[in-house]
Amino acid sequence: MHRLLIAVAALAATGGPVMAEIKPQNGWLTLREPTTRDHIVFDGAVWRCKADVCRATQVKSLPALRSCKRLARQLGVVESFGYRGVVLSTQDLAACNEALDPKQTLAKAG
Repeated sequence: MHRLLIAVAALAATGGPVMAEIKPQNGWLTLREPTTRDHIVFDGAVWRCKADVCRATQVKSLPALRSCKRLARQLGVVESFGYRGVVLSTQDLAACNEALDPKQTLAKAG
């Protein structure tokens, strides 16, 4: 019994497997203009789109900015982007949209 109490105390002190942090595995984005596509397959994940919002329930563990750039090339200017719990800042969104043709970015801005 004494050993059991020590084991329980050790697990409680370290957080143990029960308290492991669960990170989101989804992705979402908002486009400047609505897309006509209802879905897109990107890096093995199906992104479902409705108007200017696209979501994927499970995405690969990749850098968020890299994924944003590649999705922007296929869907257009990205206004907001979240990937596995990371939400891109305004600066990161500007970098994301740099991957687009400047004419496309300007045309969609006005």
